[in-house]
Amino acid sequence: VLMLRPLENFLRNATDKFLFQKKYDYKKLLKTFSDEVITVLDLNELVNLTVDNLVDIMKLENATILLHDDEMREFHVVASAGVEGLSGYLPEEDQLISYMQEKGGYILLSDNHEKSSYEEDIEKRFKNLDATLAIPLVHQKNMFGILTMGKKKSDEEFTQDDIDIILPLARTLSIAITNAQLFEKLSEAQAQAAQREKMAVIGTLSAGINHEICNPLGIARGQCEMFLLNLKEGIYDDRPPEELLEKARGIMEKVINETDRATVITKKLSSFAKPSNGIIANDVNIISELEEVISLVEHDLKLDNILIKKDIEEDLPHIEADRKQLQEIFFNLIRNAAQSIVEKGEIHIRASRINDKVYIEIQDTGVGMDKNQLSQIFDPFFTTKEPGEGTGLGLFIVKQIIEKNGGKIAVKSESGVGTTFYLRFNAVMKPINKL
Repeated sequence: VLMLRPLENFLRNATDKFLFQKKYDYKKLLKTFSDEVITVLDLNELVNLTVDNLVDIMKLENATILLHDDEMREFHVVASAGVEGLSGYLPEEDQLISYMQEKGGYILLSDNHEKSSYEEDIEKRFKNLDATLAIPLVHQKNMFGILTMGKKKSDEEFTQDDIDIILPLARTLSIAITNAQLFEKLSEAQAQAAQREKMAVIGTLSAGINHEICNPLGIARGQCEMFLLNLKEGIYDDRPPEELLEKARGIMEKVINETDRATVITKKLSSFAKPSNGIIANDVNIISELEEVISLVEHDLKLDNILIKKDIEEDLPHIEADRKQLQEIFFNLIRNAAQSIVEKGEIHIRASRINDKVYIEIQDTGVGMDKNQLSQIFDPFFTTKEPGEGTGLGLFIVKQIIEKNGGKIAVKSESGVGTTFYLRFNAVMKPINKL
């Protein structure tokens, strides 16, 4: 009984490999591509899924995808299956590339006819890729990649029926890869826009923090200058050395304390300015991240007569999020709330847990928004600020980041009353230890 199942699996695999490898289900191939492959937007996942499915379903020895690198002006291997450690590149002027661009179609090496010297040179390139069939990946008449396939495990050659199935798949794959590349570029552009938006407000934030830094440094400098001036004017001439030493020790302790204050503030600002690594981490303490952001903006808010009120539930569970991206979210929402307040007002921050979710509210007593503005608040480049005062990307980026971290955001606003943003994140539920 124990040996029956392994024996059955062995016999099935052996049968599939040696008796039925001449056949493949083209319907399964088409369905797999339409349902699983071409809908993928992650480029790395897309190309690896493609080669894996081709090798598995068509029973090939291997398959490889090369894509053009615009900066290096080369075609690089980005995915391969069935061949160990295949890597490398082909320059744009390579003979195989030139031949495929000139031919404008696929290349199939056949053993049934005498090869010309030109084809023999091409075959050397194929040998390096362990390929039998090469199909160009084309978008708008521009060849941006190559799909290569190795021999069939049955040692049969590719038939015209095979080609008729593969070519439409290659055209569909070209569209899917182009979409994935565009999505990748859009994601990079959004990340860069988010960082530019962040750095723009860092400049404004620095002006307020400058006061917090200059104060402790000014106190430290004043203590040292006073001691040196008194020493120079002979005020300490009749004092015993032990008293002078104690005086100097006290001044040094004050200097250390004040410089520590300044260091903490600058570290917070430096940490906040660094871009996120984009890794979603478990167990992020939402209370400490809120306090971190509030400590950065609190001085500016006090100068603008804005009071921050906090109503945060004790023992709030941690959440699943990227810590630095969470700081960006809080900073943008608190800054927006402050900018909507005229003369003086309040920002009320609430946080609570309901079941396995953590809910956060950021409410202000600002000017609010009408229904038309509210419907566009998360649209890119929409802003209620004066021209030149905002990019219109802040809340758009906030929404993207929140959803990327598995959260949701909603907003409620009334003109002349204020605005409230509602955030929801997944709580990290700690296992219960049973006795």
